[in-house]
Amino acid sequence: MFLDKIVNNFDRNSYFIAIDVKSAEYNGRVIIENDDLYYYYEQKKQYSKSIYKDFIIQKLLANESLNINATDFEKWNFYKVPSIISITQNEEKGVEGFIKTYFDGRVLKDGITDEERIAIINQLFEWEIASYIDDETGYLVIKK
Repeated sequence: MFLDKIVNNFDRNSYFIAIDVKSAEYNGRVIIENDDLYYYYEQKKQYSKSIYKDFIIQKLLANESLNINATDFEKWNFYKVPSIISITQNEEKGVEGFIKTYFDGRVLKDGITDEERIAIINQLFEWEIASYIDDETGYLVIKK
């Protein structure tokens, strides 16, 4: 199962999770690496890995938001998902067309802005395609 693969990866450069959050300052979608989200909950609520995995899978399956203090966004590497017209238009090409537009094989093409990359990661997650930052190259990579 896609979510099991994502939430069981605690590597330094783990898979990205896209999830809705609520705070006093921001209500919307964010992306965050699974290991960063786990460490956030370990520090804030003393969650063990097993409690964290059950909690996050339940939230994702129920499409429920996380309550996150907006001042924690930068410290814990939460990235707000922007709305980018070109990304939305390319979603209409379907999975294969979208991937061909933005990736050379499994690696994100050069010239993609940080905001575009965040929106791309979000869309990949929606399609249940795991993505992560390669430890050696620093490039966004998809794992089909």
